[in-house]
Amino acid sequence: MSQSNTADEITIRAENIGGIDSCDITFTPGVTVLEGRNATGRTSLLNALAGALGGSPPSLRSDAEHGRIELSVDGQSFNQDYTRTQNGIETSGESFSTRDDLIDLFVRLTEDNPARRAIIQDGDLRDIIMRPVDTDAIQRRIEELESERNQLGQRIREIERQLEKQPALESRRVELQGDLEDLDQEITELREQLEEFDTNPEEAEAVEEALESLEERKQEITSVQNRIQTQQETIESLRDERKDLQKEADALETSENELTQIDTELSELTTRERSLATTINDLSAIVDFNDDLISGGDLDAVTAEKESQSPLSQLDPMSQSVRCWTCGSEVQRNDISERLDELRDVVDEKRQERADVQSRIKELRSRQQNLQQEIDRQEEVNRRLEEVSAEIQRRKGTLESLKEQRDGLREQLSELESYIEENDSFKESELVSQYQQLSELEYDRGQLEEELSSVRSEIAELDRLEEERDQIESQQQEIREELKSQRTQIRELEESAIEAFNEHMTEILDILEYKNIARVWIQRKEGTKFESSHGGYRGGSATRFDLHIVRETDDGSGYEDTVANLSESEREVIGLIVGLAGYLVHDVYEVVPLMLLDSLEAIDSQRIAALVDYFSDFVPYLLIALLPEDAATIDDAYSYVTADALTS
Repeated sequence: MSQSNTADEITIRAENIGGIDSCDITFTPGVTVLEGRNATGRTSLLNALAGALGGSPPSLRSDAEHGRIELSVDGQSFNQDYTRTQNGIETSGESFSTRDDLIDLFVRLTEDNPARRAIIQDGDLRDIIMRPVDTDAIQRRIEELESERNQLGQRIREIERQLEKQPALESRRVELQGDLEDLDQEITELREQLEEFDTNPEEAEAVEEALESLEERKQEITSVQNRIQTQQETIESLRDERKDLQKEADALETSENELTQIDTELSELTTRERSLATTINDLSAIVDFNDDLISGGDLDAVTAEKESQSPLSQLDPMSQSVRCWTCGSEVQRNDISERLDELRDVVDEKRQERADVQSRIKELRSRQQNLQQEIDRQEEVNRRLEEVSAEIQRRKGTLESLKEQRDGLREQLSELESYIEENDSFKESELVSQYQQLSELEYDRGQLEEELSSVRSEIAELDRLEEERDQIESQQQEIREELKSQRTQIRELEESAIEAFNEHMTEILDILEYKNIARVWIQRKEGTKFESSHGGYRGGSATRFDLHIVRETDDGSGYEDTVANLSESEREVIGLIVGLAGYLVHDVYEVVPLMLLDSLEAIDSQRIAALVDYFSDFVPYLLIALLPEDAATIDDAYSYVTADALTS
């Protein structure tokens, strides 16, 4: 991203923050150098700015009860107030962003930045780069999609079982159509025979009408009776279904309140887990740093004058006094060692607490999924209960109407039978047997037509099911594609982060020209699902980022080295590139268009100048705290803020 994408000034006003009494500073787009010696408020200003942006809150001035930060960006103001209480510092007000994870990881690249500390401590790079990714939300979406895919698959299997009847139905349809054609031919021939009879037309008409009416009533009664039976069977089936649904509904015990409580607890635990990870990293850094000091670091810088050491202390190095690097007082190495042991115990406790939190998160996720499935099923059961009850009532009404219709037809049939019985001329007529045969054929034809209509309806329903199956298969394909996207989302982010780091690392090594370093790159390694990896998703493969360093000898041959053998300057540069890679991969510049750099003293002035030039191509606002001798090598075209402006 180019810094030309923005042209607005940013103003920060800070009172009683860190080492700042009061200051009012305005930054313009591009690079701003905070020039001054140590303990002049430069780091305090960067921490204040990070807090106002939405990162971890800065410390309050030691002699103040209240502090305040006002941030003006693009005509909008964001104010935060800090108050010292018995329980610590309380923060109130509105920050520029709510993404504290992005700001603490990839905006505030100060000395205690997790990305920089991870390189110094040879820590978990994947944890740093992937921490802002809400892998729990991705996993929940994967589980939702899998459930929906399974439901669609079950429906497809049900449809395909129904479609297995298609060949038999098609065969029966052809058979029925052939039988109808044969009956029509037979009926036509019989009618022609009846027309040849030389008989009284009125008598023939009377016979035909009476017999036709008689057979029509019989057919109607049979048809109505079949419909009555169908309704009764359907009602009974619906009652059984309602009984089963009611039993299931009674057995389902769901709690929306419990689900809400789980959501709240998960949010708190996730925040706690991230906080513990940061604390573990920070404490580990302190332990490692002090370990280096007391176990053979720069003794000239920390050991008290030898003349002041007693003979006993010279014989027992652990009883020697050293100058505390934080407060300047002299303490014995034993005291520092004991404090380090206490810190190690604290780190172990925090790690165990983090493991417990992660276990609890996993347990809650499982319970959350089960609860949600039960709630969804309960809603589905209740909806189906209402539908079944309404359908039973509707069919009861239809059944009563059919029974009334059947009783009326039976009464008409009885009247016709009595009428025929009373007319003896019918019995003696030669036409009676002919018409009876014709009536039977017409009845058979009606039965065949009714069955054929039923078969055609079933075939039409199967055709509809085929269309439904095609639509469901299309939905399944869409779900498969989204599942693939969700499952590969984390991997794609990992690969993008590695690609960004490797690309920028290659470029910066060419620029800074570190002797004997041929290449530094990250390699993605995939483990098994049983390995743990912060941010990994259940059921997927745990991954890690392996940092490789290749050195080159004078004769041009290469060999792989470790982080422990890197100089402090080299490690700091690699940590900064990790931060830059995360800044770009997570599009942090779209959320917070700033980056804050501090504590670069381990890097020489010329390389600092090259780093600043390089970073300025990607960050809209780059603020960097430098010592005067380092600031002297920076491009004069950049903006400068002196330490005097922070103490006014």
